[in-house]
Parts: sequence; structure tokens; C-alpha cells
Amino acid sequence: MRALISSKHTKYLGYVLFAVILTAGLLYYRFPSDALRDYVQTSAENTNARVVLSVERIQPWPPVCLKFTGIELALKDKPDRTILKADRVLLKPRLRSLLRGKSEYSFHCLAYGGDLRGCAHFKKDSTGAFIDTEIELRDVHIGDYAYLSELIGRRVEGNLHGTISYTGPFKVLTDGSAEANLRLSGGRVELFQPLFTLGSLDFNEIEAEMFLDKQKINVTRLELKGEVLHGTLSGTITLKEKFARSSLDLRGTIEPFAAFFKGTAGIHDTVAFFKQRLKRGTLSFVIHGTLGEPKIKFT
Repeated sequence: MRALISSKHTKYLGYVLFAVILTAGLLYYRFPSDALRDYVQTSAENTNARVVLSVERIQPWPPVCLKFTGIELALKDKPDRTILKADRVLLKPRLRSLLRGKSEYSFHCLAYGGDLRGCAHFKKDSTGAFIDTEIELRDVHIGDYAYLSELIGRRVEGNLHGTISYTGPFKVLTDGSAEANLRLSGGRVELFQPLFTLGSLDFNEIEAEMFLDKQKINVTRLELKGEVLHGTLSGTITLKEKFARSSLDLRGTIEPFAAFFKGTAGIHDTVAFFKQRLKRGTLSFVIHGTLGEPKIKFT
């Protein structure tokens, strides 16, 4: 009797497995990839008319994911300026949220040699579309992200790690609120203007804590650790529609090491300047003006 029951259970289990495999196979091979891709691209443009989203392919991915490949997000009026380029994105809906009528997803994105993981909650009302998201960045090669260099007008290199959270409208991201804790390691940054003999600065690590509120970035802490100097920076950046016109109100300190003076050996004006200005081993400065045309003054 037990053998008969066990045989029936095995048979039913086989039917279930066959049905699951058949359904998965049909879903994979008959999946409306082109139709869904067109829908996603059109929805992105309707949500934010200033950008254009292009996706090479969308396909189902086990267990319950959608796989996007060849993703590019560009400015509509300047299609050659890519805001974001990703090799692959896995998007997984949170089933419990769907049952409650909400759009919540987790994602894993491969881009710029690293990966970004997180979750996103989308909602829409009469005023527009909104997003609430948390992102973790791991080993992103920031030097490969060309749009950042175009945005700030300077090249930055290094491996980026950290977390970013954002809540606000999808159409104008600067109208929302955000918080970022970032660490950039083993890289180089071009300076706003040459620091004596230095046009760029190699660093071991840059740590930054900042938040966005009402189109203003508050830099609560930015610390640079390098072989030739140690620097700190804090203050505010008031954002404008044209990013280069964003106004700066920043203060910082520089603590030069012996290696810095070796690099400026023979430049008497530099050595004399530091002898006059150094207080307790540090040099203070302020940065005003705009992001496109910063004005640095040593105090």
C-alpha cells in the first residue's frame, strides 16, 4: 500500500516538474522581448522627456527575474552624451509588494567594471512619478564613467565603493532628498586649479559623506589621504539647472607631507608661501564661485 502511494506521489511530482519545465521553456522561447523593450523605453521617455533609454534585449531569468542587456541612458537633446551605460541588469519584483498593488523591485547591475545592488520602490500620482531607492556600489571604476568628468569638468579615477539612498521625483532628481557615504580608493583627481606645481593629485583614499536637500548638496565630510598631503573639505554646493553654474561655498584644509616639498624642491616661492601660511602644520582655504569657474583663496 505504501509503495502504491509513494508511486502516485512520484508520478504527480513528475507531472508537476514537467509542467514547470514546459512552462519555463515556452516563456523563455515565446517571451515578448521586443514588445516589452519598446514599452520600457517609451515609459522611461514619458516619465522624463529629457532622457532617452535604449535596451538591446529583455529576457526572463531564473528564478523570477528579468534580464536587461545593453542599457544606455542618454540626454534627448544630446544623444552622444551617455548618462549611464550598463552591461547587464537583473530586475526582480518583490512578490509580496505586487500582491499589495505596489511596484517594489530589487536589482543587480553590472556597470563600469563593478556592480550596483539595491532596491527601488516606484509610485505615481497626479503630480508625476516618484522613486525611493537604496544602492550599494562595489568596485566601480569611476574613471570609466565619462559623464562624471563632463559634469564636473575634471577627470577623476579610482575604485568607488559605498551606499546611496534617494527619495523624490524621477523627472527632476535634484528636487528630491538623498544621502551618500562613499569611498574612492587608489586613484587620481584633477584639481580645480593647479596647486603650486600640481595639476592633479594621486590619493590612497577619499572618503565622503554628503546629502542632498532642496537642490543643495551639503558636504558634511570629505577627507583625502595621499602620499604627499592630507586634505579635508566641507560646505555646500547649490545646484543649478546647468550643473557648471552650481555655486560653491566650501572650506577645507591641507596638510602637506615631506614628499610634497620634495616635489617642489627648488621652487622658492612655494616654500616661502608655506612658511608664511602654515599653522600647526595645516593650510586653510575657501572655495567660492561656480563648479565651472571655482575661485580658491588661502586663508
